[in-house]
Amino acid sequence: MMLTWDNLLEKIYMGEKVDMECKLAEKAIPQSVYETYCSFANSKGGNIVLGVEEDKSKSDPKERFILRGVPDPEKLREDFWNTINSQKVNANILVDDDVYTVKNGDITLLVIHVPRADYTMRPVYKGENPFKGTYKRNHEGDYHAKEYEVRAMIRDQSSEGNDSTILEGFTMNDIDADSLKRYRVMFNTSHREA
Repeated sequence: MMLTWDNLLEKIYMGEKVDMECKLAEKAIPQSVYETYCSFANSKGGNIVLGVEEDKSKSDPKERFILRGVPDPEKLREDFWNTINSQKVNANILVDDDVYTVKNGDITLLVIHVPRADYTMRPVYKGENPFKGTYKRNHEGDYHAKEYEVRAMIRDQSSEGNDSTILEGFTMNDIDADSLKRYRVMFNTSHREA
């Protein structure tokens, strides 16, 4: 869903967080955009807004996030699409409407809306090695995913899932009775009729 100028401004002034990232992008797409793209795709999704400078010495959001705009939004958009469809990242999960401009007066911001990648597409990573190029989003930062997190994403790509496999040779004696009891209580609590 494309944001209007007022909606976008509201999100910018709420600050960078798990689903929002602002970058200056004066002449070119910053390389860190691709890390953020991967982290949003591997986490809950989010918006990258190009044309916003952050002054971390300020606490008031309207002073901290300075709307500079991008000088040539069409060139930046083309550069972004060319890069996202190259070997820079392993998967392009975007559609045309996910990359758009929002304009107010002489300020144009470029917005890249990154949805959460389907489990069959994760991990989305930068470069050719998922163990070196997979990022995840926490708070307002992009962080390298740990090896076990990458392995879990790769494992979870299976369309059958891990819970559909029948394990042979096990009986009810192999079930932890306390865990089963806690599960039944949680299940019954969440499935009560109102």
